[in-house]
Order: sequence, then C-alpha cells, then structure tokens
Amino acid sequence: MKRLIFSIIFICIFDCSLYGALPKKTRLKVKSVTYQGNEHFKASQLNKLIILRPSTLIAPVYYNNELFQSDLAGIPLFYQQNGYLEARFTDYNVNIDSIKKSVKINFIIDEGELTRIEGISILNNAVISDQDIQKIISVKEDKAFKSREIENSTLAILRKYAEIGYLDTDINPNIRINSQSHTALIDFIIDEKTQYHIGNISITGLEKTKPNILLRELNFNEGEIVNYSKLLQSQRQLYLTGLFQSVFIRPVTTEANLPDPKDILIEAKEITYGEFNVSVGSGTVEYLRVKTEILYTNLWGTGQKIGLATKLSYVDHGINRGIELSFTEPWTFRTRWRTDQTSTWEYLNEPGYNLERLGARIAVGRKFMYRSNSTISYRHENNQLSQKIANIPADMESKIRALKLSLVFDNRDNLFNTSKGSYLEFSNEMAGSFMYGTNSFFRSNLRLKHFFSTEKGTVWGSSLDLGWIDAARGFATVPLNERFYAGGPNALRAFDYQRVGPLSVSGNKRIPLGGRYQFVWNVIEIRRPVYKSFGLEAFVDLGNVWDAPRDVAITDIRHSVGAGIRYNSPIGLARLDYAVNFSPRPGEDRAKIYFSMAQAF
Repeated sequence: MKRLIFSIIFICIFDCSLYGALPKKTRLKVKSVTYQGNEHFKASQLNKLIILRPSTLIAPVYYNNELFQSDLAGIPLFYQQNGYLEARFTDYNVNIDSIKKSVKINFIIDEGELTRIEGISILNNAVISDQDIQKIISVKEDKAFKSREIENSTLAILRKYAEIGYLDTDINPNIRINSQSHTALIDFIIDEKTQYHIGNISITGLEKTKPNILLRELNFNEGEIVNYSKLLQSQRQLYLTGLFQSVFIRPVTTEANLPDPKDILIEAKEITYGEFNVSVGSGTVEYLRVKTEILYTNLWGTGQKIGLATKLSYVDHGINRGIELSFTEPWTFRTRWRTDQTSTWEYLNEPGYNLERLGARIAVGRKFMYRSNSTISYRHENNQLSQKIANIPADMESKIRALKLSLVFDNRDNLFNTSKGSYLEFSNEMAGSFMYGTNSFFRSNLRLKHFFSTEKGTVWGSSLDLGWIDAARGFATVPLNERFYAGGPNALRAFDYQRVGPLSVSGNKRIPLGGRYQFVWNVIEIRRPVYKSFGLEAFVDLGNVWDAPRDVAITDIRHSVGAGIRYNSPIGLARLDYAVNFSPRPGEDRAKIYFSMAQAF
C-alpha cells in the first residue's frame, strides 16, 4: 500500500513539473505522433528530433503551440541537412480529444528528391596536394549532399594546414546546386597564406610551480614549425599532471607584428595543492568503511606528490585497519619515467585468514603510444599470517620479495563509470628466487574489459580475469593471501565473498583456501539509465578458482545471473544487486543480495 501511495505522489509531482506555465484545464497530453510519406527515415528517428514526442508512463509530454511550431521547422531542416533540399510538410493534423485531454499529431511529408554530389574540386592549393586533401574530407562524389559534412570537411582541411604551421588559412566552399538534375558541385577554394614558426614561449599564472616543471611537459620547441596538434597534446599533458585547474596554449602575434614567427602563450591556473579528504562508505562485505587522506601534490613546486592515508573498515570477521605513506616523482632523473613509492602497514580480517602486513613497494613506469604504459615494481613485505583452518598451522610468517612487470592499454572514457572503451592488463610477478624471501612462486594475470554504448545511453560491458600461479616448492608453500579468490559483489555475485573455489568445510563453516588457477568472466553487463540519476542493470557472471590442473573442467564452471539498481549519488555510484545461483551446492544460498559502491568493473 505504501508503495502504491508513493508511486501516485511521484507521478503527480512529475506531471505538475512539465509545462507548468499552461493553465491546468488546457493541458493536453501528447498521445501519439505519426508520419506519412517518410520513406527514407523511420518514425523513431524523426521522433528524436522533436520536442512534442509521444508521452510515456513516467515521462508525460504536454502540447504547446510554440513548441509545435518549432517542430514544424525542425523536421524539414533535418531533411535538408541530409540532402533532401526540397523536403517540406504538405499538411499536418492536430486532433484534440477534449474528454481524454489528449492530442494526436500527424505529419504529412513530401521528402522530394535526394541531391547528390556530382563533383568536388580543390582550388588554389600549393602546399598540400589534391590527393591528400581528398583523403581527409568526408564529402565524396555520388554521395548525398549534406551541409554538415561540408562543414566537417572544411574543418578537417583547416586542421591539416594548422598542423604544418598555416594557422591563418582560409577555406571557402563554393556550392552550386542544380535543382533540375538534383546534383551539386562543390569547390573548396583555399587561401593558404603564411607558414608560421614558433617564436618565444611565455608563461603566465604560475605562483608555486617552477617554470621548467611546466616546460618539460611540452612536445614543441622554439624555432619549430607551429603544429596545432602538438599544442593541443601539450595542453592535455599539462592537465594530466594534476597541477593545474586550467591551461590554455595559443599562438599570439609578435610585438613587431611580423607575419613570422608566432609567439606561444601558455596561460595556467594552479590548483590548491594541499588536500585533506575524508570518505565514508558502506556495503554488504564492508559494513562501514572510513578513509582519511592528506595530500600535497606539488612539493616545493617540483610536481612531486606526497600523501598519508589511513583506512578503517568493519567486516564480518573483525576490523580492518591500515596506514599508507606514498611519494611520487613524475620525472625520474629528468626523464618521462614515473616513480611511485609506498610504505604500508595493515591488518586484514579475511574469511580464510588474518593478515598483518608491513612492507614497501617501489614502481617505475612510463606511458607510450598515447594510451599505453609499462611498469616494473619491487615489493618488499614481512607478513604475519594467522590462518583459520584447523589442519594447517595456526601462524605463519612470510617474507615476500617480488618483482612484477605490467603492461596496460586503457582508452576508457571514464575510469569509474565507463560507457565506451577497452582496458587490457597483462602482468607477471616473480617472488623469491635470487631475491631470497621465504616464498617462491611465479604469478601471471590477464585482465580484459570492453564497453560500448548505444544511442539511447545503454552501456554493454564485459570483463575477463584470468590468473595462474606456479610454485617451485609446491602450491602449499604459497601463502593464502597470495592466492586467487572469487565470489562477492564484483564477480560471481550469486555467491558469498571469496567462497567460489577450494574450501575447507567444518560443520557450518566454509573457509576459502584460495586457488592456483582463476577464470572469472563477467560475460555481459547491460546498464540502462531509467530516470535522472537512477538506472537498471542485468548481468551474467561465470567462472571458478581451482587448486590443481586436474580439477579444471568446463562442467565445474559456476554461474551467476541477476539484475540490479544503480543510483549515481553526489558522493559516488551506489548499486544494489540481486543474483541467482541456479545450481547451489551444500551450504550455498540460491540467491544473494549485495549492496556496494562503484560499478562491478
């Protein structure tokens, strides 16, 4: 009953919020919009162009004459922009049902003939050949005449000239339409003007940052031919340093007003470098999570970063706590190699073990090929492991000395709420051997993620996580905290946290042992926005963790199918997932509910 009352109130409030300027008695809901004569564009495509679209249950639309007049102009304009230059409405009907207080709209369209491009000419160009220009423009002979494509082609030619120093180039498309043959001739008339070189590079806006810290991020120098793409790339690199609130790089006219060279002005606005952050979260696995962080991101104006973080979380098995000190040098020995150093102490309560970790890590890496990076790191840890398994010694000390090499490709549009792009990571870690330590093993991981979105905002994603461990002295010598686990809020969501894979069963207790081989696949995850900050999701997960090669089998792959609700709150994305286990084993639930923050992957 409460849900029904809430729904009625919500719909009433939403109804009242739309077109509130109209008197209540004259508000007419748009019931349907139909089209006649539209052979080349579907009704669903045309509905996206208009404001007075057909009403839906949660988004009613009300008739307004001014908006209707705007729609009358908008649809023919869309046709004309796509080559149907003679398109027009021959008639339209607005049928009002005063009893049901609704409107049915019908448009009658005469699309006319499609105008095609008969010929394209490039005139007055000397620096760039006709063939090179033809490769970069989107307008082609025998294709539909589209005004937007001509604009895009003009901009493409301007960019091409700007990349070789011709910043003042003018391009005037001369268009001749033959209305009888429905053809068009296009001449791109080019005035190339002067090629510029880079003069003086000047900087404004720096207060704490040393000028050389900014200059080292630039990929252009004085005396070079001005390349507009390099200016934009340098501007992006300066943003990515995290030192600046805004950066603008632009050519300016010299004081002598000479045609060449061009001085380059860099206008920077620095951020506040000192930060104190407190974050609080909650979830099914971590009932309460608190993190504090003190950061200074521009130590002595050199771009170096230093931070101190503490974390505390309450879990089912106790209280996790930790502290971390970090330092980052973005340019190691004046090269583009980045060095990160962290020192950590933490105490973790996991389902299969308690772990006290004290250690340090140093990682050196750099970007290459724009979206890729490589990192080599060394881990030096002393761990005290308190195990919860009756047939294994209660306490074990491990000294991990490990080298790790990672290769990453990442072109995702958003790291925390991705809608398109891919992520690929391949890493290999070797512990022990010539580095001594108490444990020797070799571990490899392969992680793949891919996302794409539709025009309506639906995001389709998939994630694959593969891992394997090889231990020279047998898998039993690999500490529990270094093994693979599966199950929980991010993968195989129909299972308890870390309870997919080898288990030690004693009475009602199911204690995870971890595995040597990992296969976890978020086969598909469909994310669909519904209303404002709310969204829905459906997903299929499968995978398992195995101890020995003989155990790996397709028939032993576990499945998880479910759906969830998403809310993009001001403090981050919250999600509630419900997943079903269609083949539960003894001690397993048929379904699980997980509440967590951020996307599953």
